[in-house]
Amino acid sequence: MTKELLILGAGIGGLSVIKELADTATNFDDLDVTVVDEDFSHFLGFTLPWVMRGWRDRNSVPITPSASALHGARQVTGTVDTIDPTAHTVTLADGTALTFDALVIATGARNAIDDIPGLRDAVDHGTAVHYYSADAATSAHQALQVFTGGKLVFLVTSQPYRCPVAPYEGSLLASDLLRDNGSRDNTQITVYSPEKQPMPSAGPFAGPELIKLLNAQDIEFFGEHKVARIDPDRREIHFQNNTTTTFDLLVFIPPHQPAVTLDGPGWINVDATTMETKHPGIFAVGDTTSITSPSGRPLPKAAIFAKNGAKAAAANALRHLGKTDTTTALSGQGYCYLDTGNGESALGKGDFFTMPHPAIHLSPPSREHHHNKQDEERDWRAEWEHH
Repeated sequence: MTKELLILGAGIGGLSVIKELADTATNFDDLDVTVVDEDFSHFLGFTLPWVMRGWRDRNSVPITPSASALHGARQVTGTVDTIDPTAHTVTLADGTALTFDALVIATGARNAIDDIPGLRDAVDHGTAVHYYSADAATSAHQALQVFTGGKLVFLVTSQPYRCPVAPYEGSLLASDLLRDNGSRDNTQITVYSPEKQPMPSAGPFAGPELIKLLNAQDIEFFGEHKVARIDPDRREIHFQNNTTTTFDLLVFIPPHQPAVTLDGPGWINVDATTMETKHPGIFAVGDTTSITSPSGRPLPKAAIFAKNGAKAAAANALRHLGKTDTTTALSGQGYCYLDTGNGESALGKGDFFTMPHPAIHLSPPSREHHHNKQDEERDWRAEWEHH
Protein backbone atom coordinates (compact mmCIF):
# COMPACT_ATOMS: atom_id res chain seq x y z
CA MET A 1 0.00 0.00 0.00
CA THR A 2 1.32 3.42 -1.00
CA LYS A 3 1.23 5.94 1.85
CA GLU A 4 0.47 9.65 1.35
CA LEU A 5 2.55 12.28 3.13
CA LEU A 6 1.10 15.76 2.65
CA ILE A 7 3.09 18.92 3.41
CA LEU A 8 1.24 22.23 3.60
CA GLY A 9 3.54 25.17 2.87
CA ALA A 10 6.77 25.43 0.86
CA GLY A 11 8.55 27.95 3.03
CA ILE A 12 11.50 27.21 5.29
CA GLY A 13 9.56 24.68 7.38
CA GLY A 14 7.99 22.75 4.52
CA LEU A 15 11.13 22.71 2.39
CA SER A 16 13.19 21.58 5.37
CA VAL A 17 10.82 18.61 5.75
CA ILE A 18 11.52 17.69 2.12
CA LYS A 19 15.26 18.06 2.71
CA GLU A 20 15.07 15.82 5.81
CA LEU A 21 13.14 13.17 3.85
CA ALA A 22 15.73 13.29 1.06
CA ASP A 23 18.57 12.96 3.58
CA THR A 24 16.96 9.84 5.07
CA ALA A 25 18.17 6.65 3.42
CA THR A 26 14.64 5.20 3.54
CA ASN A 27 13.09 3.46 0.56
CA PHE A 28 10.26 5.71 -0.60
CA ASP A 29 8.94 3.55 -3.46
CA ASP A 30 5.62 3.24 -1.67
CA LEU A 31 5.50 6.79 -0.29
CA ASP A 32 3.92 9.67 -2.20
CA VAL A 33 4.93 13.14 -1.02
CA THR A 34 2.77 16.12 -2.00
CA VAL A 35 3.53 19.73 -1.11
CA VAL A 36 0.90 22.47 -1.34
CA ASP A 37 1.77 26.17 -1.57
CA GLU A 38 0.09 29.36 -2.79
CA ASP A 39 2.87 30.30 -5.21
CA PHE A 40 6.01 28.23 -4.41
CA SER A 41 7.96 31.37 -3.64
CA HIS A 42 9.38 32.17 -0.21
CA PHE A 43 12.14 34.26 1.35
CA LEU A 44 14.34 34.28 4.41
CA GLY A 45 12.76 36.72 6.84
CA PHE A 46 16.02 38.45 7.65
CA THR A 47 16.36 39.69 4.07
CA LEU A 48 13.36 42.02 4.55
CA PRO A 49 15.18 44.47 6.86
CA TRP A 50 17.87 44.57 4.15
CA VAL A 51 15.20 45.77 1.70
CA MET A 52 14.08 48.37 4.23
CA ARG A 53 17.69 49.49 4.63
CA GLY A 54 18.11 49.72 0.83
CA TRP A 55 20.81 47.06 0.56
CA ARG A 56 18.52 44.87 -1.54
CA ASP A 57 15.51 45.41 -3.76
CA ARG A 58 12.26 43.49 -3.44
CA ASN A 59 12.90 41.38 -6.57
CA SER A 60 16.14 39.98 -5.16
CA VAL A 61 14.42 38.42 -2.14
CA PRO A 62 12.10 35.63 -3.40
CA ILE A 63 13.42 32.07 -3.66
CA THR A 64 11.58 29.65 -5.93
CA PRO A 65 12.60 26.00 -5.59
CA SER A 66 13.37 24.10 -8.79
CA ALA A 67 11.45 20.87 -9.46
CA SER A 68 14.59 18.77 -9.01
CA ALA A 69 15.32 20.39 -5.64
CA LEU A 70 11.94 19.09 -4.41
CA HIS A 71 13.22 15.49 -4.78
CA GLY A 72 10.16 14.14 -6.56
CA ALA A 73 7.52 15.73 -4.35
CA ARG A 74 4.33 16.50 -6.25
CA GLN A 75 3.55 20.22 -6.34
CA VAL A 76 -0.01 21.45 -5.88
CA THR A 77 -0.55 25.20 -6.18
CA GLY A 78 -3.42 26.35 -4.02
CA THR A 79 -4.59 27.90 -0.76
CA VAL A 80 -5.55 25.69 2.16
CA ASP A 81 -9.12 26.25 3.28
CA THR A 82 -9.82 23.55 5.88
CA ILE A 83 -8.17 20.53 7.46
CA ASP A 84 -10.36 17.64 8.62
CA PRO A 85 -8.20 15.73 11.10
CA THR A 86 -10.73 12.90 11.46
CA ALA A 87 -11.36 12.26 7.77
CA HIS A 88 -7.66 12.90 6.97
CA THR A 89 -8.50 15.37 4.23
CA VAL A 90 -7.35 18.87 3.32
CA THR A 91 -9.68 21.04 1.24
CA LEU A 92 -8.25 23.88 -0.84
CA ALA A 93 -9.98 27.18 -1.61
CA ASP A 94 -10.84 25.98 -5.12
CA GLY A 95 -12.61 22.91 -3.71
CA THR A 96 -9.82 20.40 -4.39
CA ALA A 97 -9.71 17.70 -1.72
CA LEU A 98 -6.43 15.99 -0.83
CA THR A 99 -6.12 12.92 1.37
CA PHE A 100 -3.23 11.97 3.62
CA ASP A 101 -1.86 9.28 5.90
CA ALA A 102 0.48 11.78 7.55
CA LEU A 103 0.33 15.57 7.42
CA VAL A 104 2.87 18.30 8.18
CA ILE A 105 1.44 21.82 8.50
CA ALA A 106 4.07 24.45 7.70
CA THR A 107 1.91 27.32 6.51
CA GLY A 108 3.46 30.02 8.69
CA ALA A 109 1.98 33.27 9.91
CA ARG A 110 0.33 36.15 8.11
CA ASN A 111 0.09 39.84 8.86
CA ALA A 112 -3.16 41.05 10.43
CA ILE A 113 -2.87 44.84 10.28
CA ASP A 114 -6.60 45.37 10.86
CA ASP A 115 -6.33 43.88 14.36
CA ILE A 116 -5.15 47.27 15.72
CA PRO A 117 -7.76 50.08 15.49
CA GLY A 118 -6.51 52.98 13.38
CA LEU A 119 -3.41 51.20 12.09
CA ARG A 120 -4.73 50.57 8.58
CA ASP A 121 -5.70 54.24 8.26
CA ALA A 122 -2.21 55.34 9.29
CA VAL A 123 -0.77 53.03 6.60
CA ASP A 124 -3.16 54.52 4.04
CA HIS A 125 -2.10 58.04 5.15
CA GLY A 126 1.53 57.08 4.51
CA THR A 127 2.56 57.82 8.11
CA ALA A 128 2.89 54.16 9.15
CA VAL A 129 4.96 51.48 7.39
CA HIS A 130 6.20 47.97 8.16
CA TYR A 131 8.72 45.54 6.66
CA TYR A 132 7.00 42.17 6.99
CA SER A 133 6.64 41.63 3.24
CA ALA A 134 8.92 42.51 0.35
CA ASP A 135 6.53 45.21 -0.92
CA ALA A 136 6.02 46.66 2.56
CA ALA A 137 9.78 46.76 3.17
CA THR A 138 10.17 48.67 -0.10
CA SER A 139 7.59 51.24 1.07
CA ALA A 140 9.38 51.48 4.42
CA HIS A 141 12.67 52.17 2.63
CA GLN A 142 11.05 54.92 0.55
CA ALA A 143 9.53 56.52 3.67
CA LEU A 144 12.88 56.47 5.50
CA GLN A 145 14.71 57.83 2.44
CA VAL A 146 12.60 61.01 2.46
CA PHE A 147 12.43 61.32 6.26
CA THR A 148 14.23 64.53 7.21
CA GLY A 149 13.83 64.33 10.97
CA GLY A 150 11.37 64.25 13.83
CA LYS A 151 9.97 61.39 15.90
CA LEU A 152 10.61 57.96 14.40
CA VAL A 153 8.80 55.30 16.45
CA PHE A 154 9.24 51.54 16.12
CA LEU A 155 6.27 49.68 17.56
CA VAL A 156 5.76 45.99 18.34
CA THR A 157 1.97 45.78 18.05
CA SER A 158 1.44 42.35 19.59
CA GLN A 159 3.00 39.05 20.58
CA PRO A 160 3.98 36.58 19.32
CA TYR A 161 5.63 37.84 16.14
CA ARG A 162 8.11 36.41 13.62
CA CYS A 163 11.80 36.99 14.32
CA PRO A 164 12.27 38.26 17.89
CA VAL A 165 15.10 40.65 16.98
CA ALA A 166 13.42 42.25 13.95
CA PRO A 167 12.03 45.40 15.63
CA TYR A 168 15.37 46.17 17.24
CA GLU A 169 17.33 45.34 14.13
CA GLY A 170 14.95 47.57 12.17
CA SER A 171 15.56 50.53 14.49
CA LEU A 172 19.35 50.08 14.25
CA LEU A 173 19.24 49.84 10.44
CA ALA A 174 16.95 52.88 10.23
CA SER A 175 19.44 54.80 12.37
CA ASP A 176 22.20 53.62 10.01
CA LEU A 177 20.25 54.76 6.94
CA LEU A 178 19.42 58.17 8.43
CA ARG A 179 23.08 58.66 9.35
CA ASP A 180 23.94 58.10 5.68
CA ASN A 181 21.22 60.55 4.66
CA GLY A 182 22.30 63.25 7.11
CA SER A 183 18.96 63.16 8.98
CA ARG A 184 20.00 61.16 12.04
CA ASP A 185 20.90 64.17 14.22
CA ASN A 186 17.40 65.60 13.65
CA THR A 187 15.67 62.32 14.53
CA GLN A 188 14.57 60.86 17.82
CA ILE A 189 14.24 57.05 17.58
CA THR A 190 12.26 55.05 20.13
CA VAL A 191 11.09 51.43 20.33
CA TYR A 192 7.90 50.46 22.17
CA SER A 193 7.07 46.83 22.92
CA PRO A 194 4.65 44.84 25.07
CA GLU A 195 7.69 42.75 26.05
CA LYS A 196 9.38 43.57 29.35
CA GLN A 197 12.70 43.35 27.49
CA PRO A 198 13.79 42.30 24.00
CA MET A 199 14.22 38.59 23.21
CA PRO A 200 12.50 37.29 26.38
CA SER A 201 12.68 33.68 25.12
CA ALA A 202 16.49 33.85 25.23
CA GLY A 203 16.53 34.30 29.00
CA PRO A 204 17.55 37.25 31.18
CA PHE A 205 20.83 38.33 29.57
CA ALA A 206 20.37 38.97 25.83
CA GLY A 207 17.59 41.56 26.28
CA PRO A 208 19.55 44.00 28.45
CA GLU A 209 22.58 43.50 26.18
CA LEU A 210 20.43 44.45 23.20
CA ILE A 211 19.08 47.53 25.01
CA LYS A 212 22.71 48.60 25.54
CA LEU A 213 23.31 48.28 21.79
CA LEU A 214 20.23 50.44 21.13
CA ASN A 215 21.24 53.05 23.70
CA ALA A 216 24.74 53.24 22.20
CA GLN A 217 23.05 54.34 18.96
CA ASP A 218 20.85 56.83 20.85
CA ILE A 219 17.72 54.66 20.52
CA GLU A 220 15.41 54.48 23.56
CA PHE A 221 13.55 51.29 24.52
CA PHE A 222 10.19 51.30 26.33
CA GLY A 223 9.00 47.87 27.47
CA GLU A 224 5.60 46.79 28.79
CA HIS A 225 3.75 49.13 26.42
CA LYS A 226 0.85 47.32 24.78
CA VAL A 227 -0.88 49.31 22.05
CA ALA A 228 -4.63 49.97 22.32
CA ARG A 229 -5.18 52.02 19.18
CA ILE A 230 -3.56 54.40 16.72
CA ASP A 231 -4.94 57.89 16.08
CA PRO A 232 -3.88 58.40 12.44
CA ASP A 233 -4.97 62.05 12.24
CA ARG A 234 -3.08 63.19 15.34
CA ARG A 235 -0.28 60.68 14.78
CA GLU A 236 -0.64 59.29 18.27
CA ILE A 237 -0.18 55.81 19.71
CA HIS A 238 -2.52 55.11 22.64
CA PHE A 239 -1.27 52.37 24.97
CA GLN A 240 -3.30 50.19 27.33
CA ASN A 241 -1.48 51.70 30.32
CA ASN A 242 -3.15 55.05 29.44
CA THR A 243 0.05 56.64 28.12
CA THR A 244 0.33 58.08 24.63
CA THR A 245 3.20 59.00 22.36
CA THR A 246 3.30 60.92 19.09
CA PHE A 247 5.14 60.06 15.90
CA ASP A 248 6.12 61.65 12.63
CA LEU A 249 6.78 58.24 11.09
CA LEU A 250 5.63 54.95 12.63
CA VAL A 251 7.41 51.71 11.70
CA PHE A 252 5.50 48.77 13.14
CA ILE A 253 5.72 45.02 13.55
CA PRO A 254 2.27 43.88 12.37
CA PRO A 255 -0.01 41.71 14.46
CA HIS A 256 0.33 38.08 13.39
CA GLN A 257 -2.19 35.31 12.83
CA PRO A 258 -1.64 31.70 11.78
CA ALA A 259 -2.29 31.39 8.02
CA VAL A 260 -4.01 28.03 8.58
CA THR A 261 -5.68 26.79 11.76
CA LEU A 262 -6.54 23.41 13.23
CA ASP A 263 -9.18 22.79 15.92
CA GLY A 264 -10.40 26.39 15.94
CA PRO A 265 -8.63 29.77 15.85
CA GLY A 266 -5.14 30.48 17.12
CA TRP A 267 -1.67 29.01 16.88
CA ILE A 268 -1.38 25.25 16.50
CA ASN A 269 -0.29 23.50 19.66
CA VAL A 270 2.25 20.73 19.20
CA ASP A 271 4.15 18.36 21.43
CA ALA A 272 7.45 20.13 22.23
CA THR A 273 9.35 16.88 21.59
CA THR A 274 7.73 15.30 18.51
CA MET A 275 5.99 18.29 16.81
CA GLU A 276 2.81 16.18 16.70
CA THR A 277 -0.55 17.84 17.28
CA LYS A 278 -3.17 16.14 19.45
CA HIS A 279 -4.16 14.22 16.29
CA PRO A 280 -1.90 11.21 15.60
CA GLY A 281 -0.06 11.58 12.30
CA ILE A 282 -0.68 15.32 12.05
CA PHE A 283 2.40 17.46 12.74
CA ALA A 284 3.04 21.21 12.57
CA VAL A 285 6.31 23.13 12.32
CA GLY A 286 7.56 26.70 12.14
CA ASP A 287 5.73 29.97 12.69
CA THR A 288 2.24 28.44 12.75
CA THR A 289 3.01 26.55 15.97
CA SER A 290 2.91 27.44 19.63
CA ILE A 291 5.60 25.68 21.66
CA THR A 292 6.48 26.28 25.28
CA SER A 293 10.06 25.58 26.33
CA PRO A 294 10.79 23.69 29.58
CA SER A 295 11.30 27.01 31.40
CA GLY A 296 7.80 28.15 30.42
CA ARG A 297 8.91 30.62 27.75
CA PRO A 298 7.43 30.51 24.25
CA LEU A 299 9.86 29.23 21.64
CA PRO A 300 10.64 32.09 19.23
CA LYS A 301 9.19 32.16 15.73
CA ALA A 302 12.55 31.97 13.98
CA ALA A 303 13.85 30.11 10.92
CA ILE A 304 16.15 27.87 12.94
CA PHE A 305 13.19 26.46 14.87
CA ALA A 306 11.29 25.83 11.64
CA LYS A 307 14.33 23.78 10.55
CA ASN A 308 14.66 22.05 13.93
CA GLY A 309 10.94 21.32 13.91
CA ALA A 310 11.12 19.93 10.37
CA LYS A 311 13.87 17.51 11.42
CA ALA A 312 11.71 16.15 14.24
CA ALA A 313 8.45 16.17 12.26
CA ALA A 314 9.93 14.41 9.21
CA ALA A 315 11.42 11.61 11.32
CA ASN A 316 8.31 11.18 13.45
CA ALA A 317 5.99 11.27 10.42
CA LEU A 318 8.05 8.48 8.83
CA ARG A 319 7.73 6.51 12.05
CA HIS A 320 3.98 7.08 12.05
CA LEU A 321 3.87 5.75 8.48
CA GLY A 322 5.83 2.66 9.50
CA LYS A 323 8.89 3.64 7.45
CA THR A 324 11.33 3.83 10.37
CA ASP A 325 11.29 2.91 14.02
CA THR A 326 13.33 5.86 15.29
CA THR A 327 11.97 8.94 17.00
CA THR A 328 13.61 12.34 16.85
CA ALA A 329 13.14 15.07 19.45
CA LEU A 330 12.97 18.79 18.76
CA SER A 331 16.33 20.48 19.37
CA GLY A 332 16.37 23.62 21.50
CA GLN A 333 19.60 24.84 19.90
CA GLY A 334 18.88 28.16 18.25
CA TYR A 335 20.59 31.28 17.02
CA CYS A 336 19.80 34.61 15.47
CA TYR A 337 21.93 37.22 13.74
CA LEU A 338 21.10 40.83 14.50
CA ASP A 339 22.19 43.49 12.00
CA THR A 340 23.43 46.53 13.88
CA GLY A 341 24.35 48.76 10.92
CA ASN A 342 27.72 49.74 9.55
CA GLY A 343 28.07 46.31 7.91
CA GLU A 344 28.14 44.51 11.27
CA SER A 345 25.93 41.95 13.01
CA ALA A 346 25.67 40.57 16.53
CA LEU A 347 24.87 36.92 17.23
CA GLY A 348 22.65 35.37 19.90
CA LYS A 349 23.14 31.61 20.11
CA GLY A 350 22.43 28.82 22.58
CA ASP A 351 20.03 26.26 23.99
CA PHE A 352 16.49 27.60 24.46
CA PHE A 353 15.57 24.49 26.49
CA THR A 354 18.07 25.12 29.32
CA MET A 355 16.71 25.10 32.88
CA PRO A 356 15.91 27.06 34.98
CA HIS A 357 16.09 29.48 32.04
CA PRO A 358 18.07 29.88 28.80
CA ALA A 359 21.35 31.72 29.34
CA ILE A 360 21.93 33.18 25.89
CA HIS A 361 24.20 36.18 25.47
CA LEU A 362 24.53 38.57 22.54
CA SER A 363 27.99 38.64 20.98
CA PRO A 364 29.61 41.98 20.15
CA PRO A 365 28.76 43.13 16.58
CA SER A 366 31.32 42.14 13.95
CA ARG A 367 31.79 42.11 10.19
CA GLU A 368 32.35 38.37 10.35
CA HIS A 369 28.85 37.73 11.73
CA HIS A 370 27.40 39.95 9.01
CA HIS A 371 29.24 37.91 6.34
CA ASN A 372 28.04 34.66 7.93
CA LYS A 373 24.47 35.94 7.79
CA GLN A 374 24.85 36.72 4.07
CA ASP A 375 26.38 33.27 3.52
CA GLU A 376 23.39 31.65 5.17
CA GLU A 377 21.03 33.17 2.63
CA ARG A 378 23.34 32.30 -0.28
CA ASP A 379 23.66 28.68 0.85
CA TRP A 380 19.90 28.27 1.36
CA ARG A 381 19.18 29.81 -2.04
CA ALA A 382 21.74 27.51 -3.71
CA GLU A 383 20.13 24.50 -2.04
CA TRP A 384 16.76 25.17 -3.66
CA GLU A 385 17.38 27.10 -6.89
CA HIS A 386 20.36 25.38 -8.49
CA HIS A 387 19.81 21.63 -8.60
